[in-house]
Amino acid sequence: MRVPVHPNDLLRNTGLKKIAKDLQKLWRGPNPLTHTSALELLAQGLGYSGYQDLAASATEQMPAGTFPSQSAVKQALMLSIKAAMTPSDWFSSDQAAMAQMIKSLRFRALSAFKVPSSVFQPPRHGEPSSGSDMRVLRDRMARSAQQLSSQLLTGEELEALSRAITATESLRDQALMSCMMAGLRTGEYLRARPSDFSVDQERSLFVSRGPKKARVTVPHKYWTPISRFITTANLEENALLFQSKRSPDISMSPLALRKVCEAWADKAGIDPAKVSPLTIRMSVKWNAAMKVASGVNPLSRVEMQMGHWPVLMTMRYLDGTLKTKRSD
Repeated sequence: MRVPVHPNDLLRNTGLKKIAKDLQKLWRGPNPLTHTSALELLAQGLGYSGYQDLAASATEQMPAGTFPSQSAVKQALMLSIKAAMTPSDWFSSDQAAMAQMIKSLRFRALSAFKVPSSVFQPPRHGEPSSGSDMRVLRDRMARSAQQLSSQLLTGEELEALSRAITATESLRDQALMSCMMAGLRTGEYLRARPSDFSVDQERSLFVSRGPKKARVTVPHKYWTPISRFITTANLEENALLFQSKRSPDISMSPLALRKVCEAWADKAGIDPAKVSPLTIRMSVKWNAAMKVASGVNPLSRVEMQMGHWPVLMTMRYLDGTLKTKRSD
């Protein structure tokens, strides 16, 4: 089984790259270890054939299901190291020191180990709603609020981000933020084209491309910046909304998007480590749900804002996905 890896884990001096540097410094093998070799060994310990396989499999939407524990990863890493050495090198090395070296590696730097496995469980479908839903939701919010406060953005921080983005006068950035605030997933708005939106008098509907066509209602206040950007940029119906600087036929990369979010955070005076496409989207949902739990907003209003989920699914999603988190 593989440990799911988030794109943020592959950034310089963070996540996997930081663990690889630590492995180099602590290395107890007979020959020096290069950074590339350290990445290869770590990737194998995480269940991949190599670093290229791991990088190609990185995803912001963490998959559902269980995955290996940190102790299992460390055992697999020891086996990978043994397989990479010649028998003579292996038996001549200090295996106790090697085991201690592996034990000291901080795999909690990876997104998958920053949160409990319940984060990766999908919501259940088709269960009837009951009058006790609100009481259950309030209880869940009370238990989770303290954990979430340090990992997601507060309502004030979201407002600070919005103000910073508006101050830049970048219509593209305003449209990007609107997509996140409306509940679109990263893969959806990076692939989005003007033809994916349909508009009536009250709201806009976004239908994603691909075999699983998610339908997301985009409130007017979020549709307006998106529409303004489409019009001002003079985008054709089938043109990508958010294009790469290299070519209009390629969408903005997840890494470029992450750098945009970090620039927003700097302008808003927020720790850049807290601001990513995923944390913005999750924070929007969490803050909306907290308003429901406190009685400020009715649940039906949140359902309309959240697009992807009906009422019960929204509650179950919050119970699973918003207990902690994405590092994204």
